[in-house]
Amino acid sequence: MTMNEKIISSGLGDAVKVICFDSIDSTSSYLRRALDEGEQGTVLAVADRQTAGRGRSGKSFYSPDACGVYMSLLIHPGIGFESASCVTAKVCVAVCRAIESATGIAADIKWVNDLYLNGRKVCGILCEAINDYKNAVTESIIIGIGINVSTVDFPEELREIAGSLGAQNITREELAVQITKALLNISFGSLTEEELAFYRERSCVLGKTINYFINGQKNTAEAVGIDSSGGLVVKKNDGEILTLTSGEISVRLC
Repeated sequence: MTMNEKIISSGLGDAVKVICFDSIDSTSSYLRRALDEGEQGTVLAVADRQTAGRGRSGKSFYSPDACGVYMSLLIHPGIGFESASCVTAKVCVAVCRAIESATGIAADIKWVNDLYLNGRKVCGILCEAINDYKNAVTESIIIGIGINVSTVDFPEELREIAGSLGAQNITREELAVQITKALLNISFGSLTEEELAFYRERSCVLGKTINYFINGQKNTAEAVGIDSSGGLVVKKNDGEILTLTSGEISVRLC
C-alpha cells in the first residue's frame, strides 16, 4: 500500500513540506535536484520504492516496494564545518532513539552510518553536506535514511548481512513521522555527553577486531573507543592508536 502523504503531513505540521512517491530513483537525489533548482524550505521526500537507492561510497541501497521506509530530509542548518563533522553520529543516535521509541526495538550502531539488529543491517544512513567553502559554512544537509521494516526477500549478495525490523505495531507513515521529528530536534554542534554515551553503549564494534579499508588497502585493528567528534579510535596490532574519520574509510567486523 502506498504511503499516505496526508497522514505524514498532518503528523509534522506546516513547517515541513512532504512529498511522497510511488517510485523514484532516490529520495536524496530528488532533494539535491530540488535544492539545485532553488528549494529553500525544509522538505521530506518519502518513497515506496527506489530504483537507484544510494548508499555510502557509491554503493546502492536495496529499496523494494512497500516494505521499507525510504526517506530523505532537506534542512538548512547553516553550521560551521567543525559542527558538520558530528552530523552523522548525531543522526544515528536520533534515528536509533526514534525507532526504539516508536517500536520498542533497540538497534545497534555500526560505525559509521548503519543500524544493526541481531547482527544484520536494518538501516542505512547517508548525510550529504552542501557547503559554502568561502565562508566555511555547511548551508544545507540532505539526510537520507533507508529502513528495512518488513523486507523478507533480499538479493543473494545481501541475504547473509541484511535484515528487517519486523515491526508490527507501527505503520510506515508513523515511523517516518517519528524519525523526522527526531531529526528536526537535533541540536547541531559538538556531540553532547548524553549522545556520546548512547552512541558508545549501542556500538556493535567497540571491543571487536575489525578490518578497515583506506584507499582499498585492508588493515586490522581493535576498536577501542568513540571520540568526542564521533571518530572511531582503533588500536593496531603494533600498539599504535589511530582515530578513523569517515572520509573514504569503511569498517567491517572480522
